Amino acid sequence: MEDLKPKFETFAIVELFGHTQLAGKVTTETIASQEFVRIDVPKTSKVPEFTKYHLPTAIYGITPVGENYCKKMAERIQAQPINDYKHNEVIQEIIKEKLAEMQLEISS
Repeated sequence: MEDLKPKFETFAIVELFGHTQLAGKVTTETIASQEFVRIDVPKTSKVPEFTKYHLPTAIYGITPVGENYCKKMAERIQAQPINDYKHNEVIQEIIKEKLAEMQLEISS
């Protein structure tokens, strides 16, 4: 039987407990029979695109917005894919590689 449940998909500002905000395309996804909120954060001038999964109980609010507004907010928020000091060196290395790739594309 066809699933009649409407698919949730919108660009939004997501407010998480702990005073954290993410801006991105928001959908839902089931992992190990648990429903998660998936947030696909677009690339910014400093951070490559990334995906975060959160349980709905970790979310304080979701504000649907247009795609353009979402991308501008992602640029202002500058969320990091991993917010742990142990990962900062790896994150910085990836950012440098992506920026170098972007420079090569611009030069070509």
